[in-house]
Amino acid sequence: MQIPFLKLTLQAGQCKWGPPLAGVYLSGRLRLLDRCRTVSGTVDCTKVEPDGDVHVRLRLDPQYVGLLKPSNELQTCTGHPGPHLVVEIIPQHPEGILFRTNNADAGGFNDPPTPTSGEQITVTGPYVIDTNSLHRILYQGRAAENWAEIHPVWGIRVDKPAAPGVPNQFGPEFGESG
Repeated sequence: MQIPFLKLTLQAGQCKWGPPLAGVYLSGRLRLLDRCRTVSGTVDCTKVEPDGDVHVRLRLDPQYVGLLKPSNELQTCTGHPGPHLVVEIIPQHPEGILFRTNNADAGGFNDPPTPTSGEQITVTGPYVIDTNSLHRILYQGRAAENWAEIHPVWGIRVDKPAAPGVPNQFGPEFGESG
């Protein structure tokens, strides 16, 4: 008899049981600082990355800005200079993407919906430092590694919708300024 794989739908403020980085591609590049952290802020832009993740650049509410690291200054959006906290939604279904091990199914949770620019949101997931030194290449030699992230995000709550007519801005490509 096969036991069905359980996937949880988590809300902002709810922590996932089990390994916090389960389902994250090359999780060894992430230094775990807090297995479950909840923060809030305003979405300034989103971008789908080649590994299937959706990067949400979050302008943190004042009580959370101490979570940012110097390299978060490079996380910008058009019309919204840094710093931003990177919030990463990993893909639910890996079929057709390059990095099949990057998979929320393997993490045992359902992806939250992707927020849009201008929304005030609360997010929950592991608070990590992305130590990938290849970011120096992508950001043209600048010290780009060691930025702070919530990765993967388990739950998102929209606290205040975006104003009508606010376009969903996309983040710049690696190495571009916003």
